[in-house]
Amino acid sequence: MRHIVVAVLVALAYVALAFVSKLVAYSPADAWTVWLASGVVLGALLAAPRELWWGILAGGFAGALVFALYLEVSVVDAHGYGVIEVITAGAAALCVSKLTPLPLTLARPRELAVMIFAGALPLALIGALIATGWHVATGGKAAAATFELWVLSNFIGTLLVAPVIVAWSRFRVRRSGGMTMAQFAAGAVACALFLGSMHLLFDAKPDALGGMGESLTYGPIVFMALVALLWGAQGTTLTAFAGALIAMVNTAQGEGPFATGPSLLGDPELEVQMYALAIALTGLLIAALDAGQRRAMREAKAWQTRFDAAIGAHRMLAYEWDPASGRLVVTGDAGGLVGVPAERLTNLADWLSLVPAEDRDRVATRFDERVRGRGESDAMTYHVAGPGGALLPVSDDARAIRDHDGQLHRVVGIARVASAAVAA
Repeated sequence: MRHIVVAVLVALAYVALAFVSKLVAYSPADAWTVWLASGVVLGALLAAPRELWWGILAGGFAGALVFALYLEVSVVDAHGYGVIEVITAGAAALCVSKLTPLPLTLARPRELAVMIFAGALPLALIGALIATGWHVATGGKAAAATFELWVLSNFIGTLLVAPVIVAWSRFRVRRSGGMTMAQFAAGAVACALFLGSMHLLFDAKPDALGGMGESLTYGPIVFMALVALLWGAQGTTLTAFAGALIAMVNTAQGEGPFATGPSLLGDPELEVQMYALAIALTGLLIAALDAGQRRAMREAKAWQTRFDAAIGAHRMLAYEWDPASGRLVVTGDAGGLVGVPAERLTNLADWLSLVPAEDRDRVATRFDERVRGRGESDAMTYHVAGPGGALLPVSDDARAIRDHDGQLHRVVGIARVASAAVAA
């Protein structure tokens, strides 16, 4: 039953985007300048567990078949389009699975690169080869044009749609742990500015833009970057897709900066899609890099929490001393153990001030000797003044850390402070 539901959903989404493609780029030829539907099948395959692939491929086949029959294509040809969807999307998903674990998350730049070069590109090339061969076999005379147009439209369209499905497949409603209201509101403002600027840019007649049309196309990129930083991959993909629709529909109506003038790709619709794709991929890359930074910060904080708990449970203080600058960094509950907060122990002199006068020179000398160490452990015992003024025994174990060229980097150590009961 689950496979049937998946197949129906994929087929409906496929047909819906096929109709959107028809709205802006209908052509009686074998390839259209806009084709968004293939991204549904690939995106679903990359986002779903392997056991659901058969349902997804069945939905893609059914969607292609139904839409082709709607266009009054022959039954044989309609089945052929369904087969192309199954072969191309399945092969592309397998290629991606060989290079990165599935389901895809788009949380890392590597995943984005794999989806582009091992997913969308093979899908477009394999489909173009099959479609062009079919075109020639049925008497067509435009093999080169069919191949080029199929590759470009499928590659671009897939990368506009598939990331939306991959990103939103992991969406779950949560009571807590998501973005703050302030972050959501700021992202909404950035999204509105992006979509508003796209509308103003592409809803204008080409002559109304004058010579500023191409220059104005850079504005939405800034707003997309803000959306990516504030809303992450999910907000980025949805916002970019909405902006792409605005650009494509208006360009099809002869509006916007790409409607007239020379085109690098030979057609305004291809040109505007490439522009929309560049914005979408820029946003996704920013979102992936930001997600990686946030993930690293969470992991670092988790490690710090575990480390602090471990040394705190054993009445330990960790320290890092830079002999060149004299700077000392202490980690742990120094306030509870020696009566001085860690942030006030900023250099070696601050630590030595806790050592009784009769032991201070000896301890200072041992610290100086540690500078000449080559990584071996050096342990010593002495006393420090505790929170109540009582002298507490300290077991101090440190070693010098050197760079690859032998230069001293830091002296790091662990000081274990005995309790007042032990000292007594």
